[in-house]
Amino acid sequence: MIKRSSAGKVISMCRVGLAGLAGAAMFAPAAAAQNLQDWLNQSTMTGDWNGARTRLANDGITFKLGYVGEFAEAMSGGERQGNGYAQALYYGTHIDLGKLAGLDGTALEFAFNTHIGHSVSAEEIGNQLAVQEIYGGGETTRVTAISLEHTTFDKRLFLKAGFFVIGNEFAYSTLGCTFQNLGFCAHPQNVSHSSGLANNPQGRWGGLVELNVTPDLYVKAGVFDSNPTYTEHGNGLKVSLSGSTGALFPVELGYKVMQQTLPGFYRVGGYYDTSRAQDVTSATEFDKGRFGFYFLAEQMLVSFGGPKRGLLDLTSVSYSDPSTATFRGSMSYGLIAQGTFAARPDDYINIGYTRAILNQRAIDAKETASDGTLTDLSSGEGVIEAGYGFQATPWLMLHPNLQYVMNPGTFSYKHFPNAWVFGFTTKAKF
Repeated sequence: MIKRSSAGKVISMCRVGLAGLAGAAMFAPAAAAQNLQDWLNQSTMTGDWNGARTRLANDGITFKLGYVGEFAEAMSGGERQGNGYAQALYYGTHIDLGKLAGLDGTALEFAFNTHIGHSVSAEEIGNQLAVQEIYGGGETTRVTAISLEHTTFDKRLFLKAGFFVIGNEFAYSTLGCTFQNLGFCAHPQNVSHSSGLANNPQGRWGGLVELNVTPDLYVKAGVFDSNPTYTEHGNGLKVSLSGSTGALFPVELGYKVMQQTLPGFYRVGGYYDTSRAQDVTSATEFDKGRFGFYFLAEQMLVSFGGPKRGLLDLTSVSYSDPSTATFRGSMSYGLIAQGTFAARPDDYINIGYTRAILNQRAIDAKETASDGTLTDLSSGEGVIEAGYGFQATPWLMLHPNLQYVMNPGTFSYKHFPNAWVFGFTTKAKF
C-alpha cells in the first residue's frame, strides 16, 4: 500500500505489482519461443506451453489468465496529495463440452479474481468515480464464475445459468475500459450502486436467456439473486444464498450495426430489484423494490481503413429509482481514435467526460438536517480523462493518462478542490 510516499516508493510498489509479469517473462522465451522477436509477437506472455496449450484447446479446454495494474498520483486538489497502486489477477478456464464430451453448444466456465492494492480516490481525493477502476469489489480473492452455458437453434438461442457476474452480461461496454476511470469502465456506475446488479469481480447466482432475433438484433432477460453480503469482508469465496434480500430482473435489447466501414453497437435496458431499500430522505423509511434504465452506444464515426481502425464514439446515459438511489444517474461521452497511425493499428488515443449525479432529494434532506451548516452542495461529480494506449506487444498494453476530477466531495456532502491525477495502467495476458 502506498500513502503519500516518495517517488522511490512508487517505483518500488510498481516493481512489486509487476513481479509476476517479470517472473513469467524469465521462462516464456525458453518455453514458448525460439527468440526474443517470436516471444514479443506471440499472443500471450507465456506462449503455447511447449504445445500443451494448443493440445488442451483442441480438446476443449482453454485458459484465461491475466493481470491489470493501475497506478494513480493525486497531484493537486481533493482531500490531500498522494499516490497508490491497485492490481488484479484473473484466472479461469472455459471447457467446451462439445469437444470434450460430444455435448455440442455446451460449455462450463470457472473463474477467480484476486484484487489487492490502495484506492487513491478513497484515501486521497475523496471522490465517487474511482480514478483506478480495478480497485473495488473487496480486496481479496473471489469466485467470479461457476456457470454452464448452452447455444442452440443455429446459435439463435443462448442460455446461461449458475454463478457469474451479472454486469458482464447486462449494461456492459468493453470500449469503456480503454479509460482508467471507473466512470467509463465498464458500466454506468449508478446501476450497480443502486441495485443488486453486481459488477466484476463479484458473481451472483442466476440465469439468463438471450434470443438473437436476427444476426444484428438480440433481446435478453435474466433473474439473479440480489445479495449485498458478498461484498462483506471475508466473503470472497462465498457461494451460498444466505443474506439474499430479493431477486433482480434485468432485460436488454441490443442492435449491432454490421457494416464493415462504420460498425456500431447500441443497447437499451432496465432492471427491477425486489429488495427493500432505504428511502434517500429518511434513515427509518424503506421502499419495496427499486428500478433503473440505461442506454449505451458505441459507433465508429470515421474509418481510418478497415473495421478496427477509426474514430469511435462512446455514449452512455443511465437513471436509477429517485426514491432509493442516492447515486441517481450518470452519463459518459468519449472519443477513441483507434489505430490513428497505420504503423500502430492497435494503439489508441482517447478523451472523455463522465459525470455522476447525486439525488437532489438527498441533497435537500441533508441541507435541511444540517440547520444551515451545509449550503451550496454540488449535485454532481465530473471527470475528464485523456490518455494514450500503447500496445507494446500482443499481450502487453501500457496506458498513461491524465484525469481532472471536478467537485470530488459531492457524494460525501463536502467541498474539496478539483483534483489533477496522473494515471498509468498495465494490462497483460498470460
